[in-house]
Amino acid sequence: MARRVFGGLSELVSYDKAISHLPPGDLVEIEGQRIHVRVSGEGPTLILLHGFMASAYTFREIIPVLQDSFRVVSIDLNGFGYTERPKSARAYRIQDQADLIVRVMEKIGLPPGIIVGHSYGGMVASVIAVRHPDSVQKLILVSPPSGFDRLPWYLHSRIGQELLYLLCRRVVSNPKRYKALSSRAFFREGILTDEVSETYRNQLLIEGARSSFFGIMEALMAGEFPGIDFRDLEHPALVLAGEQDAVVRLESCRSLAAKFRRGRLEVIPDCGHSAFEERPDEVIEAIRRFYGEMSQD
Repeated sequence: MARRVFGGLSELVSYDKAISHLPPGDLVEIEGQRIHVRVSGEGPTLILLHGFMASAYTFREIIPVLQDSFRVVSIDLNGFGYTERPKSARAYRIQDQADLIVRVMEKIGLPPGIIVGHSYGGMVASVIAVRHPDSVQKLILVSPPSGFDRLPWYLHSRIGQELLYLLCRRVVSNPKRYKALSSRAFFREGILTDEVSETYRNQLLIEGARSSFFGIMEALMAGEFPGIDFRDLEHPALVLAGEQDAVVRLESCRSLAAKFRRGRLEVIPDCGHSAFEERPDEVIEAIRRFYGEMSQD
């Protein structure tokens, strides 16, 4: 998608133009906001939640296979992909992201199922289990962080945040810089192609980017990731960790898995932070195996 660049910043595409290629059935409206939701297949409910700065595009390799066994639902979170960007900063809190997913489930009539969360999406999935336990049967968390580091002092001022916003826009406006930054999430060579990188990059250059940025910043400043005592969760949980993950280290995943009363860790070898794209076959097998254990619980 060709974009005009002004002062080093790519022009943002209007939301209506960005979604013009989507089938109408892929948009679910909740209180006037359009949420990008892709539903395919029949069977037990399997909900896929992407990570930070990503989208449901993350799951492109696994959906065609899993839809033969599950009703697969991938959802773009607030601020990402083809979901309409809310103006309210509150919408970017993890609690509100979690509540939005449950409202989508109710809107399209989904029974409880397995929720799969990647990275930031794993945090959202955990909060769903806390706030809406009856909506979840099992959790699969792939490279889940246990929280966010405290923001440096200079980002607690509006000036600091405005400067960071401009810096982020400049990086996303430059295909080479954006790809170089994104490559940290991949261990295997050749997965982050120019096509893949450009798809992610263009989804970040959609109308509402400013609202998303400052909404997320407000959530981070508040230290809003809720303290979860994972030992209180009754849901079986599988934590998948990339052996070579440079974003969320293996030991962090190991520590988090140990906190669940009914949790365990599986390590995917020769894999970085992006298991769905780097090792889709291993992820598919882990999901099927974990679901198969449900009758034994």
